[in-house]
Amino acid sequence: MTMAEHTEDEQRTPGKAPPRRMCAGCGKRDLADGLVRVVLGPDGALAIDLADSKFGRGAHVHPAVDCVTKALRAGFAKAFKAKVEGSIEALSDQIVEAADRRIEGLLAGARRGRLVVAGADSVRDALNDGSAELVLVASDAAAATKFSEIQEAIGQGKAVAWSNKQHLGSLFGRDEVAVCAVLHEGVAKAIGSARRMALPFAGSRSEAWWSSEVR
Repeated sequence: MTMAEHTEDEQRTPGKAPPRRMCAGCGKRDLADGLVRVVLGPDGALAIDLADSKFGRGAHVHPAVDCVTKALRAGFAKAFKAKVEGSIEALSDQIVEAADRRIEGLLAGARRGRLVVAGADSVRDALNDGSAELVLVASDAAAATKFSEIQEAIGQGKAVAWSNKQHLGSLFGRDEVAVCAVLHEGVAKAIGSARRMALPFAGSRSEAWWSSEVR
């Protein structure tokens, strides 16, 4: 499977309007890419499907605590026409975990396809030559944000904080990686989307240095 096949943007038919879905929480229709897909298991338990694998019957909800709370009260039961088991705490954890798995898979595929570079020097080179589509900075690597190129990427909305140096390093076969840059537009968009969906539910796991002052 090619990297292009990993992203929703490149699966669409050219010229076809992007799909819209109704939020099971607030009831408003929105672009499917901006909603979290939820599927119902045979036991009545909910599962998150950020990769939009199409398995099972799905419902959609905005990545917002209020919408998920409303959906759990009645929206999911109405959408699935069945009793639904779940809590805001459990579903929040699932969304964060699903986003992490999604990002891990996308980065692994990008590495195999040589569509990502790791390390401050390589990332700065990619930013300077314009090949970097998205920068990921480990949450415990605040020092990496002091480079002017990375500061500029943050200001342009082309950088996100995710995971930690040890975990990011494990995806690249290294002890630690503080920063990496995705060179493929579709993969970058998919990673950015997964990260945005998880942020409202990250709670104490959100990155302290990733603040309005840094931006």
